[in-house]
Amino acid sequence: MKKIMFITNRFPFPNTDGRKNMLLQYIRQMKEIYPDSELVNLSFVDDVKYLRHWPDEIDRLECLELPGLAEKLFNVAVYSLLLRKWPLQVSVYYSRKTHRKVKAIIKAEQPEFLLYDMVRVAEYLSDEQGRKVLSYDDLLSLRYQRQLEWFQYIPSVFGGFANKLPGSLKKLADLKFIQKWLINFESRLLAKYERRVAGLFHHLVFTSPVEAESFQKLTHHESCYGIPMKFETDQRANTGPRRYDRNKLVFVGKMDIPHNSSAVAYFCEKIWPSIKEQAPETTFYIVGKNPTAEVLRLQETHPGVIVTGAVDDMKRIVGDSALMIAPMLFGTGIKTKIVEAMSWGVPVVTNPIGSEGIDANHGEDLFVCESDEEVVRNVMLLLNNVEINNKVSRNSVRYVASHFSSSATLKNMELILS
Repeated sequence: MKKIMFITNRFPFPNTDGRKNMLLQYIRQMKEIYPDSELVNLSFVDDVKYLRHWPDEIDRLECLELPGLAEKLFNVAVYSLLLRKWPLQVSVYYSRKTHRKVKAIIKAEQPEFLLYDMVRVAEYLSDEQGRKVLSYDDLLSLRYQRQLEWFQYIPSVFGGFANKLPGSLKKLADLKFIQKWLINFESRLLAKYERRVAGLFHHLVFTSPVEAESFQKLTHHESCYGIPMKFETDQRANTGPRRYDRNKLVFVGKMDIPHNSSAVAYFCEKIWPSIKEQAPETTFYIVGKNPTAEVLRLQETHPGVIVTGAVDDMKRIVGDSALMIAPMLFGTGIKTKIVEAMSWGVPVVTNPIGSEGIDANHGEDLFVCESDEEVVRNVMLLLNNVEINNKVSRNSVRYVASHFSSSATLKNMELILS
């Protein structure tokens, strides 16, 4: 019986956001390939209440502890600020006591495969035998570089990660000029660290095949794979005109993440007034958990904007929309919110950043806009033209079925495990 070990920076369950969904997919694909394998999860605890959602595919779970305040401050001061060796997110995740625990478990268990979730846990590497996989998610250094270009629309560049910083550093991180310096500093450290640790792992995994190919060229690593999120579509529901609210636009995303909060802030300020002027009955729904104070304020300052917060049934809320808007100012990897909306047959209007890694046809499968004016024009087209709305809806479902099905996303995981 094969033994597989996952070391994750938070519980890979429940399916509350894109990263957890991605990790659950990896776990289930590994179990699909090796049904009799034993899967052990070593995980930092993001919320103890999530334990009740522990999925059957995880046979055993070991909870890990983050470093205490003193060790975090030491790591930041010495390894990040002085030696410039670790990015800040590595410093605030690394505990020597936890590393000893991880190494002891790996030595006792002797897993054939070890998957590490994101570079922030790469320092927990063990010298024991076994094929080691580092899942980057996407290139955080590139994401942070892009954030600097749109700094004025970002409430906090660190998003939910700021809660992991030591208290004194968190207060500094709330200051805008400090944020700008820190994100630039972190981006440069990450760029070096992402390349340096790559050689310590047998396989590297990204959510975007485009980023995997780019990183392979940069590092000359022999095994870089893109494994995107899988989405199953119901082709039977794609045969006739869909029922939707012709006055409903949506944006979907976890709303304390900078690339989501900045996108809706920009859209409401620069684009929404033109749409509202031409279509006064239209309502814009911002759907996603943990909306920041700045995001909540958008419904007070912009007519027709509703911030829902977390919802129980995302498909029900989004599925009857005329379209989903995704004017991303920055980001990296495949934007799973876009692919998910397409899988439900909801037409998407986005831009080149939003469509990265999605090689769909503009004007046929979705709309990729180069300017704010083009966004407005295509939103109005989808609002007013039922025939085009239904055509894009059908095409988007077909695109997802051919590019993001179980079989399409499973093949690279099979190569890694073979």
